[in-house]
Amino acid sequence: MEDSAGQVRTVRILGRTFPRETLMCRLFYLCFFASFGSLFPLLGVYFKQLGMTATQAGLLLGCRPIVELASHPFWASFASRFRKEKLLLLFSLGSLIIFTLAIGLVQPITPFCVVLMETEDGRPAPPTGNETCVSMLSPPGEVIRGGAIGMLKEVAGLGKKRREARREGGREGKPRKMKASTTTTTTAAPKAILESIIDLSSVEKSGVVGISPVYITKEEVCNYDEESYGILVTPPHSTRVYQQSHVEQAFMMLLLLIVFGEFLSSPALSLADTATLNACKDHPQEFGKIRLFGSVGWGTAMFIMGIALDYSDTFRNHPCPIKNSTEKNYVLCFVMCSVFMVAAMLVATQLKFGTESMRPDEAAGLAMDARSEEVAPAIAEKARNRQVQADATAENSLLTAIKALLNLHIIIFFILVTIFGMGTGIVFSFLYWTLQDLGGSPSLFGMLSVVNHGGEIIVYFYAFRIINKFGHMRTIYGCLLVNTVRFFILALIDNAFLAIPLQALQGLVIGVLWACASSYISLIAPAHVKSSAQQLLFLLYQGVGKGIGSILGGICIQTMGARPCFVLYGILCAIAAGAGFAINRKFKYDGIKYNAGMFDDEECDILAPQGVPSMRTDIHDAFVPQTAVSNVNYGAIDPTQDAYDRYVSSAQ
Repeated sequence: MEDSAGQVRTVRILGRTFPRETLMCRLFYLCFFASFGSLFPLLGVYFKQLGMTATQAGLLLGCRPIVELASHPFWASFASRFRKEKLLLLFSLGSLIIFTLAIGLVQPITPFCVVLMETEDGRPAPPTGNETCVSMLSPPGEVIRGGAIGMLKEVAGLGKKRREARREGGREGKPRKMKASTTTTTTAAPKAILESIIDLSSVEKSGVVGISPVYITKEEVCNYDEESYGILVTPPHSTRVYQQSHVEQAFMMLLLLIVFGEFLSSPALSLADTATLNACKDHPQEFGKIRLFGSVGWGTAMFIMGIALDYSDTFRNHPCPIKNSTEKNYVLCFVMCSVFMVAAMLVATQLKFGTESMRPDEAAGLAMDARSEEVAPAIAEKARNRQVQADATAENSLLTAIKALLNLHIIIFFILVTIFGMGTGIVFSFLYWTLQDLGGSPSLFGMLSVVNHGGEIIVYFYAFRIINKFGHMRTIYGCLLVNTVRFFILALIDNAFLAIPLQALQGLVIGVLWACASSYISLIAPAHVKSSAQQLLFLLYQGVGKGIGSILGGICIQTMGARPCFVLYGILCAIAAGAGFAINRKFKYDGIKYNAGMFDDEECDILAPQGVPSMRTDIHDAFVPQTAVSNVNYGAIDPTQDAYDRYVSSAQ
């Protein structure tokens, strides 16, 4: 941004001078992705703690990228019509805060706790003579509902009257009418038993890693009767007992909140990228470096939250005692997520979106008319015709790109990228879910996040050297084979700490894969659909791949466990790499390989946290002036198109 004297405003920090605009963008990405990193990687284990199955958790986590991409057409149209970019950005961030906090408030009611039967000397003592029965159900303690408001009512003495009235009318959340003998046994549990809570994961005999929750059975819980209590479940790392119907109700509520929340907040990142592109329009190579602050924020926040969660096993408002349990208080994560997002909102008020009032295509057309005497009339006329055709087909540009890319080699390329995205979705949703069953703690999860994003940052500077040496398709095959080895090892490990080098490898592979895929599609796509081809690539990787991977991964884990699921995905990667290589060799699709020095460092704006790359969407097109992005022609074989690209670039 320039002041009244035409000079760029700068800020000096630690002896270095930064333009104020780009500094605000760095701070925004730092806070925005720190907000995500403090909660979203842990949502899988949080849903697990609520008694949900892997299928339910996979659907909750997998629907986010799908809804995000499905909402882009609506927000692109909205942005193009109203052009209130900063207001829309603040609205999106505010929606993210509200719906994220709402997710933290949805929890199934806890009607019972599980307690361990003990003798006076502290050893398990089955009271019924059944050697497998080592525990029993006990009523939960009183809890204060309503969050902070409920706490204030309790202090004022208003909550006690309501609880007494509820006690007279029957305990809230009580299941169907119980038999008299069962009720007597349950409510007459000695106080000593309540102090000996058992984590049912320690008596679960299946030993299947990843399957959750644990179903209450008569063989292990002495006073359980399905006819009286209904189907009861308990998370394997918690002491609470939930009714399955209550868990299903909470799942439906969470699904609605996530879908609506993601729809309303989805434009935020695209708009932030727009402001960043505007801030560094004179030095577009800085865009990727600015966006890397997101990886720093995500990894750092996740590391800090992991350590904090290890000390958050104390609940001030818990219905069950938590002795011998590994349950964590994820309220801390929701609070920190909101704090970081509020900081991002404050920084967003300082972002600049430029002062252009016309659409980019209008600006390009005026530029061409102003400089038409500098190029051949035929080329200028062709440029105008291209612009008219682009205007006429703007609404179905993605369909046009699909038709233009209907080639066996390109279809294989898209399939390989989608399969790789599925692995990203499985890891994001269920890696911590699985490692928790292997003894992994939140501190370990934080370490994994750091090494993962550290790998992303390192590979940012070297990805295209690998591509230049081996070529695009060979690099993609290599990434899939590395994925095969990585998932096979994940399926074999029994020590959660062995996942640390695997996560470092994931960061490296994801960075290389996306750099390779995004540059390759620019090389092989026809010139008039390059932008739409990039959008299609992003949709397949981030939406179809990551979203469907989370959903199918959850179904697979719930059906057979985490280890077989990881093995199956590793086999899928190996088959995909082998089949892709064989088909391309048979039809002599050797692929396009970079020549030495062909890559331009200014295009290295490909990375973002958790392998989520930047995408030029229609929302960008509605706000970003053409001067904000260098118009680079990748491998166009039409010389008039090449001249057209140079012509439009010079005109701006």
